[in-house]
Amino acid sequence: MSRVGASGNTGASGTESPSTGAVTARQKTLDAIAAGTTPVPDFVARLSLRVVAMEWRAGFVAVRFRIPPDLCVEPDVAFGGHVAALHDQAAGFVMYSLLEDDRTFATTRLDVRYLTATRPGAVCAEAALGTLRERSADVRVSLLQDGRVTSESLVTEAIRKAGRRPAREGMPC
Repeated sequence: MSRVGASGNTGASGTESPSTGAVTARQKTLDAIAAGTTPVPDFVARLSLRVVAMEWRAGFVAVRFRIPPDLCVEPDVAFGGHVAALHDQAAGFVMYSLLEDDRTFATTRLDVRYLTATRPGAVCAEAALGTLRERSADVRVSLLQDGRVTSESLVTEAIRKAGRRPAREGMPC
């Protein structure tokens, strides 16, 4: 999978920042993830969230993951917390496709409906923007395995200007 531009064509052009027309740093990161050329962050490796393949355009991602057998809680049933993490990761990629470089986001709600057991092996998370407001966004995610939806979620992301907030007195961060 790879990037799909606004015109629907695969390639490096066509999906730009809504307000400036320029490709954002996060969109470049999505391109690098899709190409497999970005270093894997420690938390991604630790949580088994490595991307196998990705296709994206503004407001949408289809991302393939592989669930390892050691993340099963029952024989051949993936741990629900890991499934939820895949939903959160896919929703975050949607936000990467949309936000200007001067904005940041954080998940404030992750509501997952488990429809059937998710097994170890290949899965595809399809995530699409539901609503985008100045200070929040809702992203809908479906996790598919062998063509069947195994879980669905609504993920709410808080949006704010980037930059570190000053620490409150007595608080380390």
